[in-house]
Amino acid sequence: MPCQIKNESNIDISSVEPHVNGMYDYFDQKIGFQKPPTVFFDSDPSNQSKVLGKTAYYDPSTLEIHVFIDGRHPKDMLRSIAHELIHHQQNEEGRLDVGGYMGEGYYLKNEEMKKLEQEAMLKGNSLMREYEDNLKIKEKNKMSLKEWRNTELNKQVMKKFGLLKESQEIVEEEELEEGRTNPRTTNKDKFVGHEDRYVPDRIHEEEAKEDEEVIEEVEDGAEKNADEEEKENQDKLSNLKESIKRIARANKVVLKSLNKRIK
Repeated sequence: MPCQIKNESNIDISSVEPHVNGMYDYFDQKIGFQKPPTVFFDSDPSNQSKVLGKTAYYDPSTLEIHVFIDGRHPKDMLRSIAHELIHHQQNEEGRLDVGGYMGEGYYLKNEEMKKLEQEAMLKGNSLMREYEDNLKIKEKNKMSLKEWRNTELNKQVMKKFGLLKESQEIVEEEELEEGRTNPRTTNKDKFVGHEDRYVPDRIHEEEAKEDEEVIEEVEDGAEKNADEEEKENQDKLSNLKESIKRIARANKVVLKSLNKRIK
């Protein structure tokens, strides 16, 4: 279940909202929550001017996280939410109600609350970093796959129309043949005594299947491009013929006119 997000300010937080729920889901997978908190984005202009002003707080009685967002970087807001999510976990586990002094400067005077704060600082920042890095890796892999598909498509199109250099194809064929004749890959005895170690590689089978699908997609695209280019050439030829006819008719008219004038 995603977090309920309430924007109490006039500031656009559309770029932050997906990460609030994405981060909550990641934290939930790692540490487990009983139910999601409600996240409030609050505005307090007077707090913004204070160097040591408030950034966020968690209300254990209402399960609410309040974040002050005036003049803050979106990532800094997420860092505050990550900290308060750990307090939310502590509250659900019944560890947040430790008693003792809870007034100004409680971090210095309440040892139990100090431990809980340190846990929130360490764990919140650590899990947020994991969420961030995992997200970046996924995005990078998607881009790499897209670039590879585009490269293969261009290669197939260039081959189709004879634009790929012959020397390049020869080098690729030689590299492929070298791999086939490499003793390390063709040794018949490499599995002897170790049959139990070698099982079908399902991951590479799936990759090979994906490669076949991409090649089919590339071939279809190349065929389609070839048909479109042929049609375009035919249209150009028809237009050229029509232009020649028009020029010929115009010349006849001019010649007739000249003949009449000469007579």
